[in-house]
Amino acid sequence: MSEEQAKRLKLLIYWSGGTVVVVFAAITTYIGMIVGGMTGVGEILKAGFPIWSVTALAAVVICAGYYFYIKRKV
Repeated sequence: MSEEQAKRLKLLIYWSGGTVVVVFAAITTYIGMIVGGMTGVGEILKAGFPIWSVTALAAVVICAGYYFYIKRKV
């Protein structure tokens, strides 16, 4: 893997991780606003888990796919 490809992979990992963090914060906030403070934090986390897991899984698949694409291309 060349230096340029490694740099691009690190940038992709950085942005994918940032996207997961932003989705986590936004979904948690929206669920908290809709459900309200009546329920506990555990209920809010349980409600948002499917969305976070799909986002995190997509980020991992995209990063792994790009990594293997680079390796195969060389």
